[in-house]
Amino acid sequence: MVSIIVAFKKQTDAANIRNLLTRFGYNVVGVCTSGAAVLNVIDQMIDSDGIVICGCRLNDMDYFNLYKYLPEYYEMVVMGSRAALEQMEYVDVLKIALPMKTQAFINNIELLETTMMRRRKKRREMPKNRSGEERILIDSAKSLLMEAKKYTEEEAHRYLQKTSMSNGTSIVETAQMVLELFG
Repeated sequence: MVSIIVAFKKQTDAANIRNLLTRFGYNVVGVCTSGAAVLNVIDQMIDSDGIVICGCRLNDMDYFNLYKYLPEYYEMVVMGSRAALEQMEYVDVLKIALPMKTQAFINNIELLETTMMRRRKKRREMPKNRSGEERILIDSAKSLLMEAKKYTEEEAHRYLQKTSMSNGTSIVETAQMVLELFG
């Protein structure tokens, strides 16, 4: 589930949006009135994707300044009057005009969350780019396992994967341990 931070100039507006989102089962991790507070909440969350739902202006900055400071995997939803939204500089944000229909708002958030989950899954499925040194270390450990335990290359790689998963270590750390044990 994606974490949501709600930020509006008025605390009551932010609380109302938070209450609406929690009623529909969303994970609201922060309610803020300033951009600095939003960034503080984000800093406390480690390795997470998120959505910032905010008004055009906060107590210390506007949406555009906040947008520039958001981490790569955060999306922004800006809510405001049609006139205010039409004057916004182009930024890759979802704009929702007020007044809004509750179901349309929830549908937009659901669509944004689904898109983010797909992107997260793609990121995790991408193979890691290992340095040349790390590849050499893994290949050396596989060669050692092939000699010592008479494994095929595929079996040696699988051994490194399984061992790293069961020990909660990276495959590079596991390769180092194998080299220390068998080398």
